[in-house]
Order: sequence, then structure tokens, then C-alpha cells
Amino acid sequence: MSEQKYRISYSGSMLWLIFWFLVFFPVALVLLATSGEFMVDSRTFAINYEGSKFWLCFWTLVFFPVAIVMVLLNGFSVRTAVA
Repeated sequence: MSEQKYRISYSGSMLWLIFWFLVFFPVALVLLATSGEFMVDSRTFAINYEGSKFWLCFWTLVFFPVAIVMVLLNGFSVRTAVA
């Protein structure tokens, strides 16, 4: 039987991440998705959002579809690495 290991790390402020996890979960997910690193077995996926995270989180709070449009218009980069 094979076992897969998953690990998540966040390069921003952990205080804000924990605060938003407790107050409004979707904003925390947006923060994780825009500057987080996800490790699956020996592969690392790093996601970086090119636009303003403040406005992205603001529109996530106010009207979520606008946040999706912002991600599509501003773009994001995904970096992969094998350890």
C-alpha cells in the first residue's frame, strides 16, 4: 500500500491567515491560493498572484464572482519543482 504526504506552507502573515480562517473562510482560501506552496510527495507547487491581494480579498468578501474575474484578468504563475 502506498502512502501520499501533503504539506501546505504560506509565505504571508500567519496572523492574517488564521484571522480569516476564523472570521470568513473563503478569504483565507484566497490567501492560501495566491501565495501558498503545496507539496505532494516530492513535488512542490508554488502559486503567485500578480495583482493586488487587498482588492482580491475585498471582492471575495463583497461579491465572489468579481474575485474570479480579477484572477483571470491579472493572471497568476505556478512554479513546480521536484525535490
